[in-house]
Amino acid sequence: MSTSTNHRLRRTIPSENGPAAVAPAPTPPGRPSWSGLLRISLVAVPVKAYPAVRSATAAPFHFLHADCGQRIRYPKQCPQHGVVPAEAIVRGYEYAPDRYVLLEAEELEQLRPARDKALVVEQFVPVGDIDATFYAGRSLYLLPDGVAAQHPYGVLAEAMQQAGHGALGRVVLASQRQLALVRPCGRLLVLDVLHEPALVRSHAGYAAELASPAASEAERALARQLLALASAPLDWTRYPDRSAEELAALIQAKMARQPPAAPAEEPVVLNLLDALKQSVAQATQAETMAQTATASPSRKPRARRKLG
Repeated sequence: MSTSTNHRLRRTIPSENGPAAVAPAPTPPGRPSWSGLLRISLVAVPVKAYPAVRSATAAPFHFLHADCGQRIRYPKQCPQHGVVPAEAIVRGYEYAPDRYVLLEAEELEQLRPARDKALVVEQFVPVGDIDATFYAGRSLYLLPDGVAAQHPYGVLAEAMQQAGHGALGRVVLASQRQLALVRPCGRLLVLDVLHEPALVRSHAGYAAELASPAASEAERALARQLLALASAPLDWTRYPDRSAEELAALIQAKMARQPPAAPAEEPVVLNLLDALKQSVAQATQAETMAQTATASPSRKPRARRKLG
């Protein structure tokens, strides 16, 4: 990690009893998982990267022997000599059936790239040109590392945001050389790890298996209407993760010797036209109820005028 990571952004605070006091600006929680240089041609910007996604807490399950309740162990065994200690296990590459070449840990270590290399940008591409299939599921927020990095970082982020372009390059993460995309997210730069292109299967072969749709005009119209009714601004609060709550409820029910909640019944499969009609009707009803709920409930009804 470079020495520039010790520098923190500072802001000036007026003081009535003397010169202005200097206090550190807020910093992201936790330690950066990577720091180095974002290098674009001759421009080098010190950056540090923070995980964009928290790791999900895995349920603490264990495999037990059903008869006695003891935890199951998995010793490493040789089919000829039985249990083998860890120091007696080596790595081997099978180059022919049951033929191996042994590789020492030191030899494999020499192939690992150095950790403190820069993220070298090789080209800029429109972000929309990269299919979502290439995203490997790991994202990092990039922040300027030090006061001097603020200005060049801001200039690059603004230029990339206005152009709608991201930067393709390679970076070493966890001792592995990774293909990565640096894309703008407002004023922030985000690093997305990508799958190697050779590992991504082409969709062309799968698309060739699809038959041409023979939809009726009524089906097309209802499908368009359903999409219009079910469309709404993106709201992530509508998608909470209930898995922890459901697991806790199941565990509590088991501890209380109660039967678990019955799963919801699966809907009856209808033909496409009937399913579209019923779906549109349900979406229309939901939209009407939502509009009624958003109407002002505090408005009092006008009093009727008495005649005569």
